[in-house]
Parts: sequence; structure tokens; C-alpha cells
Amino acid sequence: MLSVLVFDAEDPLELTLTLSSLVTGVVEGVLRDVVVVDPHGKDVLDVADHAGCSVRSLAELRQSAAMLKGEWVLVLRAGGRLPGNWPERAAHHIENQLREKAPRGGRFVLQVGDRAGWRRWFAARPNARLVPKAHLAKRLAAGVAIGKAAEGLPSERLRKRDD
Repeated sequence: MLSVLVFDAEDPLELTLTLSSLVTGVVEGVLRDVVVVDPHGKDVLDVADHAGCSVRSLAELRQSAAMLKGEWVLVLRAGGRLPGNWPERAAHHIENQLREKAPRGGRFVLQVGDRAGWRRWFAARPNARLVPKAHLAKRLAAGVAIGKAAEGLPSERLRKRDD
């Protein structure tokens, strides 16, 4: 159903935290593959390998995002953690968007590691973006940075019904 792209993987612990939040997606059958884009360092490569992730360069993705197995792609920075019920929310969003002429993207507000001082309260929280693979492929082929490639599509926050 969907693929995940993890970028800016520079710290093995941050990558581990991100990958651990994806496990529920595998268990529920929503997640087809995880690709770590341009990881930095042997330790990060080892974490990606042990977790069964594919490792690709940004140049490879720019040439062919068709290598992604899912028709929708979730793009997030290493270190971010998805909420526990993200697979249900993503599946519901995708199901609804398949009926639309112009599908909208989705975004999850991520949990991040400890933030010191005022940043805990006032700094913007990072998002994971859920977009159709065709949209992502077009943006990557146009040379857009990986962190911005999932933007440019109207999106809605994916949250629990009671949030």
C-alpha cells in the first residue's frame, strides 16, 4: 500500500527510533518497503541493513521513483517518531483519496527527541508527509530537495478523530 522514505539519517539512534515507530505499519500490512536515502556512516548503514531497509542515493530516486513498491509514499526525517495508530490513519486517508479526482496529501505531526528550554513549547514540530508516488516522482525529477519533495500538494493533518 505505501512506501516510506527516511532522509537525513546521520545518527544510528535517531534512525532506530524512526524505524521502531514503523513496525506497526508492517504488522498491519500497510507498509510495503522502507528506503533510507543517502545514509551517513557505517553505523547508520548497519542499522538500515539489520532492519531490512533498502538504501538508495538521492540520485537513484531522482532517476526512478518507480522502484518504490507503494503507490503512496510517506517521507520523514530520521529521528521523528510516528504516532502509534499511524497505519490506520494512513490507510483511511489513502482509501478516501482514491475516490477523489485530485487527491490531497496527508501529514503527521511527529514526536521528536527531547527539546531543551523554550523550543519544547514554541518550535515548529516536524511533519511526515504522505503523498502519491507520482507526485513525489515528479518533484524529485525536477530537482527538488528530498525534504521538500513531498510538499506542493494540498494536504490535511492526519489525526485521530478526537484530536
